[in-house]
Amino acid sequence: MKIIRNILIIIFLIVLVACNAFAKDPTAFSSKTVDVASEVVKSSDKTELAKENRKKEWALTIEGGKEDPAAFLVQLEGAKVERFLSAEKLISLLQSKEDKEKYRDSYISVGRITDDGNQIAFVLDLFKEARLIIQIYDLDSGNKANEFELPYNHPVISSDLTKYLYEKKDKAYIYDTLTDQSTAIRLDGSSIDVDDIHQGQFSPDSTQFCFTDSQQNIVVFDVSKYRIIKKIHIDSGMAIVNQWVQKDKIIYSLDSMSVTKTYLLNVSNGEERLLGKGMERPLMSRDGSKLWFEKLDSPSNYKLNINTGFESKAAPITTIDGNMATPVQWFYTANDFSKYESEIKVHQIKASSTLSSEGSQSYDAKNLVDGDKATAWCEGVKGNGEGETIVLDLGSLHKVNGIQIINGYAKSEKSYRENNRVQKLKLQFSDGSSLVLNEFNARKNFKKTIYTSFIKLTILSVERGTKYQDTCISDLRLF
Repeated sequence: MKIIRNILIIIFLIVLVACNAFAKDPTAFSSKTVDVASEVVKSSDKTELAKENRKKEWALTIEGGKEDPAAFLVQLEGAKVERFLSAEKLISLLQSKEDKEKYRDSYISVGRITDDGNQIAFVLDLFKEARLIIQIYDLDSGNKANEFELPYNHPVISSDLTKYLYEKKDKAYIYDTLTDQSTAIRLDGSSIDVDDIHQGQFSPDSTQFCFTDSQQNIVVFDVSKYRIIKKIHIDSGMAIVNQWVQKDKIIYSLDSMSVTKTYLLNVSNGEERLLGKGMERPLMSRDGSKLWFEKLDSPSNYKLNINTGFESKAAPITTIDGNMATPVQWFYTANDFSKYESEIKVHQIKASSTLSSEGSQSYDAKNLVDGDKATAWCEGVKGNGEGETIVLDLGSLHKVNGIQIINGYAKSEKSYRENNRVQKLKLQFSDGSSLVLNEFNARKNFKKTIYTSFIKLTILSVERGTKYQDTCISDLRLF
């Protein structure tokens, strides 16, 4: 009993102390809770800030000089082109085998990319069947997010890929993917032609749509209420809306007396500014600071500083074939598109030495580019193979952004341990530059694009195997 009494006294004293502490500072517990919540918010803010800092400027570009121009996704870093992705290669990587077979006769083009670079819409033109399929893919996961069919008429697509304006039997409709419904745009009693509507542009938030009519007006249409909310009269001539920039600004071109003028128009107050004459395919940057465009009599791209009015030649965006590519859409994203980059094919490969074959097992240099990690090139000189070389002939000048080397004999853990692996590898390029690799297996992105027609690899040092002195490399890919 005495023990129980002592225990009860101790419990009473503990409760009393706790109550006194709470009386002195009743917010003590809640304050601590707030501090924890605050730390969670701060952590979330840091994550968002880190993601924002990783964002890069990209452009969807169209190749010139061809009857059927190809599309490319291009990452720009200032005046330099850092990455170059073929849209044709991209759809090939994203589409399933079933879709490739199902739509094998279709002509595929890029409809639009979301402004954050998270999703892309492909337009599949099944011209033999007069059908149009839209496929939307998530570029982060690589999964197909949506697929639907529209009437056989190429649509105008909103920036968030949820709304599609198309024409059918002389009427304009907007298909909304969120409701899975098409709604006719009714403009009874107006002089607006359906073709005029079909050349318009959605606002950045996809809530409005603007186009020109035959009465020299810029017409602003409310998508949610399906009614015209504003008309802004412009000078006479043939006008077309090129781009809706930011919240209330549009770029439009006016062809009058054989002279094309490009304007920046504020749709909120009607104020406009002449940007220039003779501009083709004008496209304003995301922040509204510069305008990219072509000139009819020049093969170059040009850039206009909106603030100063200074015009200059822009850094050329050229494809591997040497053709000029023109930006048609900007987007700004933190997504890593390296997994979609086009692999550069090696034209010829030559090694300074090769380990002799063992029966059907070959250690030839061509094993490096067969895409099979179970095969390998192994050097064939006495010793550890330091100083042995491999020359990759690319056939012509290429833009090389990175390399992936599967080190060692990766057929099995046993073969990997028993044979030598490369510890340091020197890469030399046709432009005279070089670099040394000491990390392997994961993809290595170069600090800048290298223009080269060959790559020479030299083994500088090796990591010894447990049984053999042969140094091996299993696979190699260029991007």
